Amino acid sequence: MSTSPRLPDETLVHIAGRIAHLGGWIVDLLSDRMFWSNEVCDIVEVPHGASPTVAEAIAYHPPGWRARARQLFDGCANDGIGFDEEMQVISASGVRKWVRITAEAVSGAEGAVTRVQGGFQDITEAKHADSDRRILATRLTTTLESITDAVVMLDREWRFTFINGTAERLLQCTREEVLGMNIWDRFPEAVDGPYFIQYHRAMRENCSVAFVEHYAPLKLWTEIRAYPSEEGLAVYILDISERKASEAKIHTLAYFDKLTGLPNRELLVTHVEQAIAANHAAGRYRALLIIDLDNFKSINDTRGHDKGDLLLQMVAQRVCAAVGTADIVARFGGDEFVILLDDLGAERELAQQRATAAAGALLGCFNGGFEIAGIDQYSTASIGVTLFDGEAVSPDTLLQRADLAMYQAKGAGRNAYALYSPELQSRLHDRVALEADLRQGLSSGHFLLHYQPLAEVDGRMTGVEALVRWNHPTRGMVPPNDFIAPAEESGLILPLGQWVMRTACELLARWTGAPASAHLTMAVNVSAHQLHRPDFVAQVLDVLAATGAPPERLKLELTESLLVNDVEGTIAKMDQLKLAGVRFSLDDFGTGYSSLSYLHRLPLSQLKIDKSFVRDALGGQQGAAIAHTILALGKALRLTVLAEGVETPEQLAFIACAGCSEYQGYLYSRPLTEAALAEFIAAR
Repeated sequence: MSTSPRLPDETLVHIAGRIAHLGGWIVDLLSDRMFWSNEVCDIVEVPHGASPTVAEAIAYHPPGWRARARQLFDGCANDGIGFDEEMQVISASGVRKWVRITAEAVSGAEGAVTRVQGGFQDITEAKHADSDRRILATRLTTTLESITDAVVMLDREWRFTFINGTAERLLQCTREEVLGMNIWDRFPEAVDGPYFIQYHRAMRENCSVAFVEHYAPLKLWTEIRAYPSEEGLAVYILDISERKASEAKIHTLAYFDKLTGLPNRELLVTHVEQAIAANHAAGRYRALLIIDLDNFKSINDTRGHDKGDLLLQMVAQRVCAAVGTADIVARFGGDEFVILLDDLGAERELAQQRATAAAGALLGCFNGGFEIAGIDQYSTASIGVTLFDGEAVSPDTLLQRADLAMYQAKGAGRNAYALYSPELQSRLHDRVALEADLRQGLSSGHFLLHYQPLAEVDGRMTGVEALVRWNHPTRGMVPPNDFIAPAEESGLILPLGQWVMRTACELLARWTGAPASAHLTMAVNVSAHQLHRPDFVAQVLDVLAATGAPPERLKLELTESLLVNDVEGTIAKMDQLKLAGVRFSLDDFGTGYSSLSYLHRLPLSQLKIDKSFVRDALGGQQGAAIAHTILALGKALRLTVLAEGVETPEQLAFIACAGCSEYQGYLYSRPLTEAALAEFIAAR
């Protein structure tokens, strides 16, 4: 049976020494010679078999290392103290190398050390690699200390192995306190947060994780990223509290009113959308209320916008206190607030009762005064209420419904609430359609003037009153009572009034060339919107100049209601036009509000007795007394008096006997077209 050849042990040792750059050395203390193995000779780069003296061997160390080498050798040779030391040598070719030198003392029979022997290993590569690692570690540490993120290193046992200065400040601890400590022992509260779950997932699945957490103990927001490795976990923590605060501020600016702190329109619309969905899912009712302060503009005008802002803040506080905690109060800007009433139940009647009860309570918020700068400011509000269930309806539609109901409350006298109904919507649609037709009518020439003749009591014609009519292509002749109010509310009364003024003055100008009509006057009604415009006087004078109508035969008719606001401004405008020759008549006198304290200051030329007093004059009622009073007042103020609505000979006889000099009405003539008026004048 054959056996495998075996290398001698000595050969194996040489092979291992060559591979490991490890050799042996012996110093015979008697001869002071050092014997080096071939491996040592290769390291020092001298011929094999070299046997330097101890001093010559020590000379292969750099000067800075020689004293240490001598100390270690002498300690071993003299006292038998072995050593294991990493040192530097310089090879014969001048290459500096790191070597590991070990030594032991060998004693003779008498116990004295007779020789020293040991190992000699080239560890230059290992030392360079270790140096590189230290340099990299130093650079990494320097880098991690310089970044703004907090950096924490954990090993696989969840122990802290490194934290940088930012982490010390953020986590409010020192590295001396936590290095080597388990993170969950140091921060046990994190076990209940995403820290614990996410970190374990990173370790378990060897994947990086990132998340944002509000760290309650430190009251800050952090953004965390963790990266696993074979050694453990590198965790980067960024304090994002300022960013979160900025985001919160932006959110507040975007969704909350700056003055009152209440939700704004955008946020309320979101809540309404959610309420519609909740109603649909549960079959419940909710309600939307719009609150509009009455005459808020006058508060701003009289006391200033800063006081108006204070009032809005106080109103917001009272309204919030008057509704439930689940209800939402929002400000839409200006003086409008919107309230979303929460769950009102599944029955419409009960929900309606609760909504109207809430509206009544909100009106009660305004009963007491609001103390602003030491003065009680009193205000009222108009409230529109609309119920909604789970019907497919948009927030804008609900707001339109509540807004419509609110204007219904204002129309009812203010300081009230109104509930939306489909009938209100129908009327709104009719009004919108009417306004659209008005615009079309103005641009298409559908309007025309009729003229009602005016006469003295003896039957002599003195002039006409221009009355606007609307010849609608499908509705037919629309009476003024049906379109004047919508025209005023929509602002269309301004272009319509300008058209009436120009058309009437054009006819008045044409009359000047005919003897039968040269003496006639033209009365034109003026609306409040026209009179209170700053350029009203200029507009009238421009029309007179453009048409060539004589100013002294133009008579502008005003109603008493026009005189309630801005009396001084009205008087100033009338005075300017009077200087140009224009005359003024006060229409429907006695039916509105007239103050004798300023009535005598108005540059009027005529008062007109309202037809209601003429109608009642012969019925044994107070009409006769009022007519006599107006006639007496006209005489005292040196004004002519015209009676309206005279339809019977008896009424004509009454006003004549009472001293009235002029009248108009069906007894004399109905309103006439321009062509019919020409025939009427010719017949007279």
